[in-house]
Amino acid sequence: MTFDSLSLHPQLLTAAQHCGYTQLTQVQSKVIPVAIEGRDIMVCAETGTGKTAAYTFPMLHRLMNTSRNVGQLNVLVLTPTRELAIQVGESISRYSRETGLSSVAVYGGANINPQRKAINQGVDILVATPGRLFDLIGQHGLELADVNQLIVDEADRMLDLGFVKDIERVKTLVAAHHSTQLFSATFSSGIKALATKMLQTPEWINVAQSTTADLVRQEVYSVDKRRKAELLAELIGRNNWQQVLVFVSTKESAEALHKELKLDGINNAVFHGDKTQGARNRALEQFKAGELRVMVATDVAARGLDIAALPLVVNLELPFAAEDYVHRIGRTGRAGNTGHAISFVALNDEKMLKEIEGLIGEVLPRHIEPGYELGAPLPARYRELQVDSSAKPKVQYKRKKSSGKKPTNSYASRRANKSSR
Repeated sequence: MTFDSLSLHPQLLTAAQHCGYTQLTQVQSKVIPVAIEGRDIMVCAETGTGKTAAYTFPMLHRLMNTSRNVGQLNVLVLTPTRELAIQVGESISRYSRETGLSSVAVYGGANINPQRKAINQGVDILVATPGRLFDLIGQHGLELADVNQLIVDEADRMLDLGFVKDIERVKTLVAAHHSTQLFSATFSSGIKALATKMLQTPEWINVAQSTTADLVRQEVYSVDKRRKAELLAELIGRNNWQQVLVFVSTKESAEALHKELKLDGINNAVFHGDKTQGARNRALEQFKAGELRVMVATDVAARGLDIAALPLVVNLELPFAAEDYVHRIGRTGRAGNTGHAISFVALNDEKMLKEIEGLIGEVLPRHIEPGYELGAPLPARYRELQVDSSAKPKVQYKRKKSSGKKPTNSYASRRANKSSR
């Protein structure tokens, strides 16, 4: 089925052509005809299947075919994360370029004043994270009374982050007669309950074919926990990998790996919740542009990031929840492209690996890199470090004036040994 076969406004069909859209994805072919009618919809579709276009084109079509005041806020798109808000905002701007419709994306971590001024100039479509939306409502008097199209993207993530009450509050602030569309990557019992509560006689659309993308080749590397960073650096260099998204479980792990890779001469940046929005945006843009070989990220990047043709995702540390594995590897193998996902698994990761394999319904193939076998003797530099650490007396911390001597840095000591190979 093609875009030309849809009953969309001619300007939108032209916009689709300019974006290179010809064939509809499965979610688009099922959602767009129903959404054009203004019905409530509950959609479950895998990540990377074209959900943003599926709700944006019919939303724009309805705006262009309705008698209304220009610059009157009629559409609200809620997203759980800043990055998804930015991404959705960019997509809407691209699709609506020739329509005369205006859109603004608002999110936390950025100065609220430019966002407020943009809204005050008149906006047809608002993309927002819940926190920043209610900042604008409470502090600057933003009104939602004319909103007649409400779209909730990544509804399952909204549920995970505890935004259900915020969504319910938004429902009381928008126009009495409005349509609501929920989009989710999973169809959990919580999502079904939310949809039942929020939607009026909805169309249920489930186009999820599998738990993980069929085009993503997945494999596991068994490795000692202490040598994961070392193996990653070696594989990057040996295989000349140029664009690798590496997931870790904590901000501390992200910073440590960033330093490790930097010492190995691998250009990289970190992406986690403690970074300012500006720093996160810069890291993402540099990574997309190929200026960074590696972006080290926590699960804040597991959803909402659309990186064109990303070839490889590495789970240096497995996530705390098996479902997050699905979203992590969903950053590759998007929009019909093939992808590759590698997970580094130590002995303490085996339980989570079994949960992941149970969720996706397959046993992932294992690879053991020569020299990195589990139980293999550690290289001399690690043994020397262990001996050095055990020989050092424990430091007694007291409120006394420092002697000026710096304590031995075990990380620097290990790196010095490593660089002397």
